[in-house]
Amino acid sequence: MEATFFRESLMLAKISKRTVDAAISSDDQDLWIWDTEVKGFGVRIRVSGRKVYVVEYRPGGGGRKAPKRRFTIGQHGSPWTPNSARDEAKRILGLVKEGRDPSVERTTARERGGDSVAELVSLFIDKYAKVRQRSWRETERVLLRDVIPSFGSKSIEVINRRDVVRLLDDVGERGPIMANRTLSYVRRFFNWCIERGYISDNPCHGIKPPGEIKSRERVLDDVELVTVWGAAESVGGNWAPLVKLLILTAQRRSEVAEMRWSEIDFEEKTWTIPGERTKNKRTHQVPLTNSAIAILQAVNSVFIEDGTGRSSESPFVFTTTGTTPVSGLSKAKKAIDRAIDLDQKNTNPSDEAFPHWTFHDLRRTATTGMARLGIHPHVADAVLNHKEGTIQGVAAIYNRYAYMDERRRAMEAWGDYVSRVLNDDVLSTNIVDINGASFVR
Repeated sequence: MEATFFRESLMLAKISKRTVDAAISSDDQDLWIWDTEVKGFGVRIRVSGRKVYVVEYRPGGGGRKAPKRRFTIGQHGSPWTPNSARDEAKRILGLVKEGRDPSVERTTARERGGDSVAELVSLFIDKYAKVRQRSWRETERVLLRDVIPSFGSKSIEVINRRDVVRLLDDVGERGPIMANRTLSYVRRFFNWCIERGYISDNPCHGIKPPGEIKSRERVLDDVELVTVWGAAESVGGNWAPLVKLLILTAQRRSEVAEMRWSEIDFEEKTWTIPGERTKNKRTHQVPLTNSAIAILQAVNSVFIEDGTGRSSESPFVFTTTGTTPVSGLSKAKKAIDRAIDLDQKNTNPSDEAFPHWTFHDLRRTATTGMARLGIHPHVADAVLNHKEGTIQGVAAIYNRYAYMDERRRAMEAWGDYVSRVLNDDVLSTNIVDINGASFVR
């Protein structure tokens, strides 16, 4: 429907995203747009550029004689779109028809203190995170460790942007990446509070991630790791087991993609990468956990019961032709990203986009995870087959100890950690038992 202007600061139109995005105030006057579809529903465009959805109504049975009240729904942007704000306006107008006064009820709630952040965090974890997040424990850990001590005792109604910024500044002292993740979790919590009607605005709105993540610093947190694992599963084919082995072995993507059955010793649980396929031209032996072994056994089209695990179809573990290793990893990455985006739209549509990541980030994530688990740096270097690790100079020349036992313990510790993260929230019916060890296939 074409917009009809009554005066410079007022217009009548069907409120749509295109209309709201394009609308600007002029001559130092706020612009009001009133919806042609739902009477009383509107958006206010301030001179500052801020756009806020509202709904006007006459409370009680006073009809036209009753004074109008204006109820603020929330600011344009996540989670308030024209459609979600219009639905909220309908809900509020429905309350008015029941004889209630939403504005007075909101004011009363604020005066009595309303629901505390701590109370709502507890509800959020039980009603949302545990139900819809694969790795809800990380969300719970961040909220309980940082948010509750910061402003947990306050009413949700009084939390403002300054409170959130102060929280992020405190967390940022431990590291900018953790501050970014905290912002993501807190934003999701406040969006949930809006969806439940506890508040109308998200105090995180407009706050940019405080720390810039450089490409060589990207480490996936537990939630992101589970998301990538699940997205790879949904894509299927070669990519699901390949991505899982990237996570579990911490080896380079080319080394995993070109893996050969002849390099796998199922009995000794090792993968020996010949020097011609490693970056430093040194033969590298990778201890394999039960989880990794079972993934390889599942890939193998002809599993021989004597334990060799050799395939009669191809020398390559990952292949589409049978004669060459798998290719097209960039296309696979795009397919996994699409799966992540689709999952996010279905579960958390108001969240920000999944941060950019690469296959190499999985290697960095694994070694960072090992460090958190107490694995010594020189052992992690041995796992990664770094040419120059923490032991350098003359000591490196004389120290030829392979740290094989330590590497195996490191890989098992990392594999157990990944399994615990996955087993927290991934389908429990998808757990396989290999030699007494449970893991997620």
